[in-house]
Amino acid sequence: MSRTICGPTGVPNHITAGQRPFQGLFPYPRGMRAARPSGRARNGVSVTANYTLSKCEGVTTNNTGGNPLNVGTGYVEPISLFNPPADVEAKLALDKGPCDNSRTHIFNLTAGAETPRFSKTAARLLASGWRLSGIFRATSGNTLSISTGLDRSLNGVVPATQRVNAVLDNPYGDKTLNNWFNPAAFAQPAIGTTGTSGRNAYLGPGSRTLDLSLVRSFSLQNMHRIEARVEAFNAFNWLRWGDPITVFSDANFGRILTSADPRILQFAVKYQF
Repeated sequence: MSRTICGPTGVPNHITAGQRPFQGLFPYPRGMRAARPSGRARNGVSVTANYTLSKCEGVTTNNTGGNPLNVGTGYVEPISLFNPPADVEAKLALDKGPCDNSRTHIFNLTAGAETPRFSKTAARLLASGWRLSGIFRATSGNTLSISTGLDRSLNGVVPATQRVNAVLDNPYGDKTLNNWFNPAAFAQPAIGTTGTSGRNAYLGPGSRTLDLSLVRSFSLQNMHRIEARVEAFNAFNWLRWGDPITVFSDANFGRILTSADPRILQFAVKYQF
């Protein structure tokens, strides 16, 4: 199910000359979202999981209806709906595509386990009350556009939002750090023309991470307590790739040169009195 925020040709009263309203489809949650109810079992273990399948699409989000369509607004070709060209629908369609930062798949798993209260004094002092918790998250890749990096259209739109031509059906290389996109799959458009590649038509690498924490609370006299905590973010130190370079004129086009944080360890002690 989806709803249209603004029709393709409708012009709200607050839009002034030289502007056009934002168009976009903001779907209600579409697909599946499944979750297992959370709760602590008798053995001290709790698990919660959910999966989201979603789709969001529309025209460019760099303009939300209140900004003039001037240079650098993010549109392939600035258009005024007060004096639209005959092919206005075709021109608007050039900017239709997946939403920015849209993730098709998102999976989360949260789990925790607590050691029991042992009857023997030594075991109770050393092993009782430890709480191990973890959060695992995995997502599909981010949506990306391939920009020219050069002013090819000569229509006033900044090069960062001008897109290249797509010349091969498969735009990807071998999806390694040095060859995520295949440079031969794209070409600069002819001078005075706009590119044929879609907005946000390509995907970057997916991501996964696991955060863990180990906590123990020690009871002292007079209701005083000490809590010791050890936390590990990206506990397995997975290399989480960033997005590849998407500027076609860049010498590093298609390469991945960034990554998310490596493993981070954190230790803390809290005294309650």
